[in-house]
Amino acid sequence: MQDLYIQAEAFISSMQQFEFKPANSRKWVQRLLEIHESIESTGSYTHTSEELSFGAKLAWRNSNRCIGRHYWRQLDVFDCRSITDASQIYKALERHVEQSYNGGSIKSTVSIFAPRKPNSETADPVRILNHQLIRYAGFKQSDGTVLGDPHSQSLTETLIAQGWDPEEKQAFTPMPWSIQVYGKQCKPYPIFEKKPGLLKEVLLEHPENPAFKKLGLKWYGIPILSDMALVIGGIVYPCAPFNGWYMGTEIGARNLADETRYNTLPKIAELFKLETKTNRSLWRDRALIELNRAVLHSFDCAGIRIGDHHSLTRQFEKFCEAEAKAQCPITGDWSWLVPPISASQTPTFSQEFDPEVVQHTNFFYQTAPSEKTESKELDGANNKGERTPPRCPYHLN
Repeated sequence: MQDLYIQAEAFISSMQQFEFKPANSRKWVQRLLEIHESIESTGSYTHTSEELSFGAKLAWRNSNRCIGRHYWRQLDVFDCRSITDASQIYKALERHVEQSYNGGSIKSTVSIFAPRKPNSETADPVRILNHQLIRYAGFKQSDGTVLGDPHSQSLTETLIAQGWDPEEKQAFTPMPWSIQVYGKQCKPYPIFEKKPGLLKEVLLEHPENPAFKKLGLKWYGIPILSDMALVIGGIVYPCAPFNGWYMGTEIGARNLADETRYNTLPKIAELFKLETKTNRSLWRDRALIELNRAVLHSFDCAGIRIGDHHSLTRQFEKFCEAEAKAQCPITGDWSWLVPPISASQTPTFSQEFDPEVVQHTNFFYQTAPSEKTESKELDGANNKGERTPPRCPYHLN
């Protein structure tokens, strides 16, 4: 309980620093007393709506691996703490997709469901098994290859075992939602079969090569991460799906390009008639650039917000300047803040960052729940153990 109070105090102090002045406001002293009394009597405390909203924003600001933190104050927060009925959970998730899409002008959004009860064996109120709310399946074939996204193979097999019978098995088949409510596994909900209009996809075309379209490549417009835990002042919210908007390289240099993902570079090189018999031709680099050009061009044509790695790293510079002006340490994970292409041409390449992870309010990995039992671990450690650095919640593969 002492550890929880220390984290709560650190969070309230941060809220006091960023949101209100003077620092010695009686309001905050009184609030800390209330929190202390609640923890002493119940082992936990409840965030006000104001604290929940600011805490989610602060967690984004504290995410060391996110390059989009310049906009942390603009996060839209949906309070879903009272929703524990499966049908209502699905409706809340649908609302999240629709409102974050915002007609293509993507809005950073988080939907926060009921918190985990500290020091309890009770199953979490709500958990989402999906890595992202929109994600393509990976179907293992008889020859050992995977049709679709190899990253999704394990979850795809789990969903089928839970009762999902996909209408089609293709390279870009969206997966249904799989949730648990108080440890009870719900049957996969085929949301995109019921409401295909909710699936915001972009067909990829090249600005100069019409034949590129024949590759049949596409990607979804909103990255809504749904399997991480949001921690605010020591209180763990195990279900808090959130999104930002894509940086083009996430799709063009990782999702569609990695050999362990869609591995499209050989086909693109063939399309552009590149010499692939020798690495000296830099055919992978050239194919990678053309793929990334196609991603940015196609999203622009579709009217869906997307950032390029040059613009976003410049925006991150502004975030760093604002942090320095506020005399705050600039925390970050260099390996994630440097884009996967043209790294040396971006300002983050030559910068150094404080790698310290803010523990009291942040986004963290959490062990995936099994079909029968809930794990209460964050980042592979118990709640009192050391946590590994959280991955970027708003810019993910």
